[in-house]
Amino acid sequence: MRETIHPQHFYPDYTGELGDLRSERRGMELWSKLSRCPSSTIRQLASNTAEQKAYYRFLNNDNIKEEDLINESSRRMGNLSEGRHLLCLQDTCEVNLSSHKRRLNENSGLGRSDKSDTGHCFKIHPGLVLDVQGLNPLGFSHIKVFHRPEDMPDRIQRDYKQQSIKEKESYKWIEVAQTSKTILKEAATVTFIEDREGDIYEQFAMVPDEKFHLLIRSRTTRNLSNGNSLYKEMDSEPIAGTYTIELPTISLTCISVKETSQASRAINWKLLTTHKIENYEEALLMVEWYGARWYIEQLFRILKKQGFGIEETELENGWAIRKLVIMQMTALLKILQMNIAYADTEGGQPIEEVFDKEQIEVLEMMNIKLQGKSIKLQNHHKPQRTKWAAWVVGRIGGWKGYDSQGPPGVIALKRGLDRLSYIIEGTKLIKDVGTP
Repeated sequence: MRETIHPQHFYPDYTGELGDLRSERRGMELWSKLSRCPSSTIRQLASNTAEQKAYYRFLNNDNIKEEDLINESSRRMGNLSEGRHLLCLQDTCEVNLSSHKRRLNENSGLGRSDKSDTGHCFKIHPGLVLDVQGLNPLGFSHIKVFHRPEDMPDRIQRDYKQQSIKEKESYKWIEVAQTSKTILKEAATVTFIEDREGDIYEQFAMVPDEKFHLLIRSRTTRNLSNGNSLYKEMDSEPIAGTYTIELPTISLTCISVKETSQASRAINWKLLTTHKIENYEEALLMVEWYGARWYIEQLFRILKKQGFGIEETELENGWAIRKLVIMQMTALLKILQMNIAYADTEGGQPIEEVFDKEQIEVLEMMNIKLQGKSIKLQNHHKPQRTKWAAWVVGRIGGWKGYDSQGPPGVIALKRGLDRLSYIIEGTKLIKDVGTP
């Protein structure tokens, strides 16, 4: 019997995870601040100087391992997986701290960037899990954090093509999928969804089984300088010789998706999946699932730009910043849940799954205050669903409230959560003052 979702499932519980009761309590306090006021600046999160120093000590404590924070998040996700049909979205995001390189500690978990040899970057590669029903975010099956050493040889020096898959950076797709299979073992089915970078033969050979499936956008053929395509060119060459080798048989279905408009960048996808597709409706479902990749891109946007602003953090130690990112990833799920709910005709998750009783009470008061006199400026959504709450939070965050002008964006929702936390603190203060 699968567990009913409650907001508590999205709160970390470090009890017994970090090896020290005081550190565990401090970690939960810091996460609570991140959830209520998304930021990467410890000074903004802390209520006073003593609290600020305590958070710095926690993040810089070598005994607090990023693996422990990841495992705690994965454990909570595993508890929610039983009997559910799930999507696991994978992608990679680079956190580039080169604008602060003068104050960053050396040899502290930072390495080369994709675009340069600067040694002030690290990467995150999460498995973001959604429930197929409503595409509701449930958590992370795994979060891989890594960096490229500055002295790492280039592809030619490493003889990249001859390396085993486990020695390549692209193994991250397989590693996260295999780890997720263990975490999500009680699920009914799991479909891993990946962009073209995940189109790796070894993954198709190693990951799928009766319960676990792949849905990956195929890499395209390469164009040659003579105008031909690589595949056609190779097929036209004479055979130099033959030999026999045994390979595992992999059965896949390819779904072709083409946009009918004449746009210069019209969609032309080739989706490979291990799911058995027998009709148009089943093919269309795969396309809809692949479209859910947008949510992991939204997650990275919240983490970086105007959301948490991780690349503007004042922390000086790369290992500390990596731990902060792991905590932020789980703290921003509420923003993503509201964003997804607003696009759902059914209104997304039940509100009690995302907001606790105290938050709902304040949202109800703010809803009365923020609705206008005209019908267009009314919150017409069901109060029992997260979409109703997203309307209120969006309005608090500066969104105008007119659906005709588009839904509240993730940045408006982030600002709304910031301000909601202050409103809740204010209502608490009024109650305390008014209590005899």
